Amino acid sequence: MNRVWVLVVGVGLLVGCRDADDKKPSAASAAKKDDDDAGSSGVVTLKADAAKRAGIKTDDIELSAIAREMVVYGRLEEDPSASFAVRSPASGTLRVAAGRGWPAIGESLGAGTVFGAVEVRLGVTDKVALSTQLAQARAELASANAALAAAKVAHERLRKLNADDKNVSDRVVQEALARVSAEEARVAGTGVLIQTLESGLGSLGNARALVAERAGNVMELLAQPGESVEPGTPILRLAKLDHLLARVEVPMGEHLPTSGGARVIPAGFDDRPALVGERVGQTLLYKVASNAEVRPGMAVSVHVALPGATHQGIVIPRSAVVQWDGRYWAYVRDEDNKEKYVRRAVPIDKPVAGGFVVAAGFGKGDDLVIVGAQTLLSEEFKSRNEADSN
Repeated sequence: MNRVWVLVVGVGLLVGCRDADDKKPSAASAAKKDDDDAGSSGVVTLKADAAKRAGIKTDDIELSAIAREMVVYGRLEEDPSASFAVRSPASGTLRVAAGRGWPAIGESLGAGTVFGAVEVRLGVTDKVALSTQLAQARAELASANAALAAAKVAHERLRKLNADDKNVSDRVVQEALARVSAEEARVAGTGVLIQTLESGLGSLGNARALVAERAGNVMELLAQPGESVEPGTPILRLAKLDHLLARVEVPMGEHLPTSGGARVIPAGFDDRPALVGERVGQTLLYKVASNAEVRPGMAVSVHVALPGATHQGIVIPRSAVVQWDGRYWAYVRDEDNKEKYVRRAVPIDKPVAGGFVVAAGFGKGDDLVIVGAQTLLSEEFKSRNEADSN
């Protein structure tokens, strides 16, 4: 959202006799006049030797090739392939592991962490129930394996037909591949359930440990200590957040490239380098590397490069930009007075890979401060404070 800043200047008329010294402009007034003359928001003077000691570096602004891109919006979400549930290995009552508390939302659990136990219930009925479920699961696994084999044969046949002068469409081949993936997931899930049931049958009357077999962050707590659970009941859900998915929505009538990457910028991170997103699948999902500050549910803007010719423009690099008073600024060394540095506003509504595209306020050949802008900002307001105190 663009902000409009309005400066209201009050003009007073002083009537009376003044000494000659009173009519002289103050240091603060002189500083403001310098600002007005420069047509910018701030000016700081720094001698050449002081600038060298402070590590100030400048470089001439050159025109950059700027690619066409579309900006679409969405949210970050977990990658389902990196999410998994810890399930109860048997019927019984949940207990907290000795020496630690029950996991909390957001807590990170390492692979192999024992966080609780199931106090297994005894009884013939339980054993019969487990045996029945195990038999059903084994029958389901046999059915899933048969369906998977048939799906693979069908996919291979359709793939060959598609390769042979497109006798079937690409979409039919993709649907066949999706059926193969679904059956593979069913086989894997049933296999895990069988292992759980077999383990439960072998441990009636004992306390079974609850273990996070893989590392991850706790996303959901699905059961609490003291509750009764059945075999396979999900206890908590973990997810690895080393990468997330950015799901975006495209305005009606617009089209995005079917492959390639994008720059993903979480809300509030406009002044930081964008995350690199890689499109995955046919849906509008972009896989992005995550960090401790980026979490599922955050709103994002996704900048997708479009095919076509680039255009020339001015890009202010991030290293040259400083933040003050809720806005972003960069310094340009004055052409006539090399010891004077002029602060100019930098809009951040058009971020690119290396910085921000600006349409006004900067020109080709301007001597831009690329290192040391924060030092100049501090020096500017130090000088102003001294002028105000005088």
